[in-house]
Amino acid sequence: MKAKVRIDVEQVTAKVNPMIFGQFIENMGRAIYGGVYEPGNPLSDKDGFRLDVIEKIKELNTPILRWPGGNFSSGYHWMDGIGPKDKRPKRQELAWQTTESNQFGTHEFMELCKRIGTDPYLCVNLGWGTSEEAVNWLEYCNSEDDTHFADLRRQNGMEKPFDVKYWGLGNEIYGTWQHGHCEPREYAHKAAETAKMMSRLDPSIKFIFCGANQFDWDREVLEYLYQKGYAPLVDYISLHRYDGCSTYYGSLFSTNLFEQDIVACKGLISEIQKHYQPAKLPMIAFDEWNVWYRKNCDRALFRKYFREGEDLLDEFYNLRDALYVGSALNIFIRHADRVGMANMAQLVNVIAPIFATPKGSYLQPIFFPLKFYRQMHKDYALDVNIETESLTITRELEEEQRGKYADEVPEWRKTDKPIFWNDHWYGRKLAFIDVAATRSKDGKEVVISMVNRHETDAIEVEIDLFDYKPSSGRQVLITGPDPMGYSLKASGLSIADNDYDEEACTAKESQLSKPAGKFTVEIPAHSILIVSMC
Repeated sequence: MKAKVRIDVEQVTAKVNPMIFGQFIENMGRAIYGGVYEPGNPLSDKDGFRLDVIEKIKELNTPILRWPGGNFSSGYHWMDGIGPKDKRPKRQELAWQTTESNQFGTHEFMELCKRIGTDPYLCVNLGWGTSEEAVNWLEYCNSEDDTHFADLRRQNGMEKPFDVKYWGLGNEIYGTWQHGHCEPREYAHKAAETAKMMSRLDPSIKFIFCGANQFDWDREVLEYLYQKGYAPLVDYISLHRYDGCSTYYGSLFSTNLFEQDIVACKGLISEIQKHYQPAKLPMIAFDEWNVWYRKNCDRALFRKYFREGEDLLDEFYNLRDALYVGSALNIFIRHADRVGMANMAQLVNVIAPIFATPKGSYLQPIFFPLKFYRQMHKDYALDVNIETESLTITRELEEEQRGKYADEVPEWRKTDKPIFWNDHWYGRKLAFIDVAATRSKDGKEVVISMVNRHETDAIEVEIDLFDYKPSSGRQVLITGPDPMGYSLKASGLSIADNDYDEEACTAKESQLSKPAGKFTVEIPAHSILIVSMC
């Protein structure tokens, strides 16, 4: 099978914001407690941070980290998590039906950001919380004045401000599952009033307003904000998306819908521009996204499937999931003109690239595209022309895939009734080769990331760079023998009992042989190839 990729390195489409390679961590499951933070474990330091986990996170070179949620943030009161740890209250936590010890709070999060070299992104409580509470948290974090909350920060051991630049105005308030759920105009009013007062305290900060990935909600929120003159405060609108399917092609086809979400939101933003002619338009913050299929959040129903020590959404990933992640990152790059931030949910244990047990920690297949896209891609997105064969989505394909991957369906999802793909999938196409490209500011270095989504066949890709003539290059191939192969497999009744197969998904670096203005590479089936040339 063959494909062609044509790139004119002079045809820049947008500047790539490195924040598209961001991460997210929430007080849920074992993301924090038993993930990045585990006092008393021999693998942790005196402050309770898991050193083995921190070292793995550093490999991702994460530019921005979102916290404390997520659903958790809509019931979280930040003052519970500051001050002496023996004085911090334990709270009944209703988002994830557990008890929150508040041992990990603002100072611990800022310390984590410092250790991994990332910018903090705080999501304020606009569910059960108030605008006043959000302003007070900003004063605590950013103020240098001699005022109550700034002085309280100093009393708690931090003389200098944390200088938090990015502030989310609530989480998924559109959802009925959320603490403080409300309708779009109600949310827009509360969020705008909160942003207005926060910006008076610190005009330099940036705001992320809740989007719902639902056209009517997003339109009502943005129309309210622009009608009422809040345009200068609207830096980002958020989108969330989780995909997952038991089949190989079903999961990868979801990336088409992922891109469709961005295109739809860009269209809405263009409509706002047409009607209101604002001086500034919002960027998109895709601040929650990932593959999420095999686990569930219902503790009462699914506790029987937990192993000893396991908690919500402790997920194992396979190579196919890494292909999904590579395709998603390509999408962010292709839409760099409007996507200014993205945060994979989540960083450790909870649907995450890193899995930790009390005995050690492991890299999952989705880790590798995150690491090497961040490491290799450059400053400016390039226009890419692709010629590739495609797969047509049919009911017959779905039935064949469903039978082939029946063992992938988790026990709690098994049913006598067949589960079909959505009707609107049928007749649509999945391109076998998915591509994004960037170049350095000076135009000397060009990077191309290509995902071969064909289940069984290698693809020979002819790359034409026109007048660009590289003299050297390197490549990273992310691949494995089985597209549904897992690096981690449970081998006992405890969460610490796992088999780890490093060959299930590997990232192999090598020199690119004979790079030129026109050359050919072969990408194995179900693999990602990232090529860097200069």
